[in-house]
Amino acid sequence: MAFNNWPALWFDMPLAVFDLETTGLDPQSCEIIEVGIVQFYRGEVIKQFDWFVDPECEIPEQVVKLTHITQEDVTGQPKLREIVPDILKAFEGHGIVAYNIAFDKTVLTHKLEALGKRWPSANPILDPLIFAEHFYPNQGNKLGMVSERLGVSLEGAHRACNDAEATGKVLYAFRDRLPPDLETLLLLQAQWEREIQERRQRWRRPTSGADSELSALMSKQASATKGLSIAFAYAPETDPLRALYANVPNAAPRSKPID
Repeated sequence: MAFNNWPALWFDMPLAVFDLETTGLDPQSCEIIEVGIVQFYRGEVIKQFDWFVDPECEIPEQVVKLTHITQEDVTGQPKLREIVPDILKAFEGHGIVAYNIAFDKTVLTHKLEALGKRWPSANPILDPLIFAEHFYPNQGNKLGMVSERLGVSLEGAHRACNDAEATGKVLYAFRDRLPPDLETLLLLQAQWEREIQERRQRWRRPTSGADSELSALMSKQASATKGLSIAFAYAPETDPLRALYANVPNAAPRSKPID
């Protein structure tokens, strides 16, 4: 990626922090019901965009309970294709930020491509979840948990603009722990993401016959989260073995706890 068109210091880069509320957790099949974008500059909120989106389908009851977005809220609202130009315009000239951006980016990219549009790949991307996973490994890193840990207010969680604003503030709260140089930060973010994925792969790797059975059970558990990124795999329990024991009844823990 060329960095000539972006500020040398990431703090000086305008940011567009976005969040999606969707009808499910499969990024290839879910529909978007709300888009929130909060533009920041040097730690301050500059502008907010919030759109309800008509998904042209029924919203599952569990999603209504989580987001408090009802069918009545989205009926008659713009279809996604109608607001895509506004979404892309809000991203122009901004670094793009989201919490667990792998999910939101996959969803939005899939929808953009279906409409003959492209994700703005030239824009730098930052994901505060990766920083949280690096600084707080195995501590529970859902957005609400990290916000509380860093003293960031998160009222009205699971609403797009509220989550986007909290995400931006979480990123800025990490500022003193991150390199100031944009290019260095992006390289470090990529390295930390690889380390996180490698750590999770090591947790899943069988070392004996007993572990092979455990690995098979873990694979079954992991398949339930297929297509999701690190934010969803074991939350709220971040230790994969404890999460397995909690969710797979036949998985018996070892006699000696695993640290």
